[in-house]
This record gives sequence, C-alpha cells and structure tokens, in this order.
Amino acid sequence: MNFQQQLAVVEGLGVPPDTQMRMDCPFCQNKNTFTVTTTSNSIGWYCFHASCSAKGKKNGEKTMDYVNVTFKKEDIKPQEEFKLPDSFKIVHSNQKALQYLHENNCWEACMWGRADIKYDVKQDRVVFLVKNPNTNKYAGAIGRGLNSKVYPKWYMYGNKDIPFKCGECKDAVIVEDCASACAVSNILTGIAIMGTSLKESHKKYLEPYETLYVALDRDATRKSYIIASELTSAGFKNVKVKVLHEYDLKCYGTPEIEKMFYKYEKEITKLKREICELRQDNRRLSKQVEDGVDRMRKAGVI
Repeated sequence: MNFQQQLAVVEGLGVPPDTQMRMDCPFCQNKNTFTVTTTSNSIGWYCFHASCSAKGKKNGEKTMDYVNVTFKKEDIKPQEEFKLPDSFKIVHSNQKALQYLHENNCWEACMWGRADIKYDVKQDRVVFLVKNPNTNKYAGAIGRGLNSKVYPKWYMYGNKDIPFKCGECKDAVIVEDCASACAVSNILTGIAIMGTSLKESHKKYLEPYETLYVALDRDATRKSYIIASELTSAGFKNVKVKVLHEYDLKCYGTPEIEKMFYKYEKEITKLKREICELRQDNRRLSKQVEDGVDRMRKAGVI
C-alpha cells in the first residue's frame, strides 16, 4: 500500500488525539506489532514485524489546541478521575458480554467484586474499569470488542499509564490482557499491561508484591524474560517467569491456575511437614530406647 492508502486505514481506526496505542497490525495481521501515536495535530504509525512495511506520519495544521499543548503545558492539569461515558451500562444488559466473561473465566472476579466490568453499547465492548490505587477512583477503562467488526480488538479509554489490576493477593502475575488478570485473581493479583512491553509508569504499581510472576501469552515468552530482567535490574527481588506451554491464562479455571503456580510450593511444604514429623518420631523413639536401657541397668540386666 502507498502512503495515502495506509493513512486512510489508520485514520479509520478512530484513535483519539494524544494517545499511544498498540494493537494487531491491520496490514499484515500479526499480533500486537502495530503502534499508533497521535497528538492534537498529527498521527504516526509503525509495524514492528520484519515482513511488514507499514509506517508513516502525517502532520496537520498548527491549531490552537496544538499551541496550547505545546507552549502552555503548565496550565494543563492531569485528569484526576475518569468520567464513565453514558454508553457504559451494566454488564448484565448484554448477553454477548456475559458470554465473554463466562468463556474467559472472568465471571467469578466480576461477581465477587474483584473487577468492575461494564458493557459499552456504543462500541459493543465488554469494558474493564481501571482504578488508581492511590485514590481508588476510576482512572480509565479497557474495552474488548465483542465481534470481528469492532476494531481495534482492545481499546483504552482515559489514562494509559495505570495497569488494570484484579485481586488482593500478596503475589502478583503480569499478564497481557484484562481477562487473564481476572482469571488468576482468586490465586494471585492479576496485573494487565495490555501488550508485551512494560511501561516505566507501571513499575511503581508492582512494588507491594512479595513475588512477581511474568506470564505473557505463549507466543511472547521471550518478552516475558525481557520484562523479568528489566524488573530485576530495577531492584525487584523476587521475579519469576511462568512459561505457558499451551493456552493463555484466561483459558484456565482457579484449580488449574493454583496447580500451575503453586504445585511445587505445596509439595515442598508437605515434604517439610513430613520431615518435621519424622524428626519428632525419631526423638520419641530415641527417648524410648534411652528409658529402656535405664530400666535394664537398674534391673542389673546390663
């Protein structure tokens, strides 16, 4: 495609101004290789896949919005709270949204209040609300399209710098999407970074956890190791990569996830308990032998 054809496709994605978004490439169809960056007067795009030549940038006219953003940044206050659009309805209002939650092991997290999930009637998306941990207020949302005509498949509303979190466990696992974060939340805290790259702004939200697992989808295992190395270099002490050999985490229920992450820990705990019991039995047996020897001495047998 030439530049104008690519531009028409990218503009058709409807990416709002002042947004950086990563998604599946609309040109080569490779997963999560395409980035779009917009400002109030420009749009740029690039595909990281070696076989794809999609890239370009268009600069528009210098509007007053551009002037304000460029020269009056000190007057711009960051958005403190994300206002839910009128198109966000309760998730029970749409059968497709409920089906998505059930099929991707999100229903339990929704029902137990670990995740606040809505349905966007305007964009036909199931929407996972993102809260700012410091204020407990909504900072943004992440929507997943419910049919093949909704593009991009994942869409980010509001603040892009706070990851989606689900659960309150002492250990956390970094995953690619919100559904996987919900699926693990009965066992670990799920943290969705919406892609395969960890933003610098994400790191401060990872500090409270004792152990950090990185479990990106199977086709991004190399990126899991890169993120783990990056976190270790940043001073995080207990970072582990969990390699997914078959399916994404959202394909597993709670029992499978517990076994996947804590199988060996439970076996080690059981072995330690058995060793402790054996030592106690050994001490009791030794005491019995000593008492028997003492009685035999007193009886003059030995």
